[in-house]
Amino acid sequence: MAYAGHIGLCGLRGRRFALIVLAATLAPGAPKASARPASPATANTGAEPPAGYVALASAPPQKTVLALPFTGVWGVLQGTNSEGTHQGYAAYALDFVPAETPISEDTFNRRKHLDQHPCYGRPILAPADGRVVWARDGARELPPFQQSKRHEAGNFIILQHTADEFSEFRHLQRGSLSVKLGDSVRAGQTIARCGNSGNAGTPHLHFAFLGSYRPIATRPLRFSNYEVMTRPNVWQPGDGQPKPGEILRSLATTNPP
Repeated sequence: MAYAGHIGLCGLRGRRFALIVLAATLAPGAPKASARPASPATANTGAEPPAGYVALASAPPQKTVLALPFTGVWGVLQGTNSEGTHQGYAAYALDFVPAETPISEDTFNRRKHLDQHPCYGRPILAPADGRVVWARDGARELPPFQQSKRHEAGNFIILQHTADEFSEFRHLQRGSLSVKLGDSVRAGQTIARCGNSGNAGTPHLHFAFLGSYRPIATRPLRFSNYEVMTRPNVWQPGDGQPKPGEILRSLATTNPP
């Protein structure tokens, strides 16, 4: 399939991107902040880890080599330090959706079923080797464009890559998790599928690189081995830090679940 360049695509699909970002910003509440990490004896017992108060802007140099957590061509929906939900402890999070040919706002608004959204059910991959330190499945998925009146954790996975580097995947499809607490995973392994749990608004993948998960605190990240579309069907190596509106594709090799 041919895709427009990222500048042209954003211009043609700007309203669509804005609509999904708006849906995400309307999600009420957030995990209750915690001033200190939980002790091992009480870890992983609640619906989700507590949120920290701030992101780790001064984190040490990244040790984990991260691949994009998907295959195919995707776009960056919401970036770091945005005016949406990526602030405070979540300042370095990213939201992704599969790229598609331009559609009208009216067509997008008619997507009343989850499976009408390109992201829904798409495989989510481990970006590096790691171990599952938190996994939650079974949470409900609301229809597109609907929001709960309370914060909902949704279905999510947190992987540990090193002693102080973790990756987090949110809004996963109910019943799609193929890993459980304590499992070891390999880079490129399918760990779940994209969904609409946890007040997502519309299906998308929320990804974050963490310096701590008890409490949750995002940190700056750098991806490797991917390309960015600079104009229609022209690809250049990515600089490691995906930005809103960019169209990306991974060059990494995937592994079976």
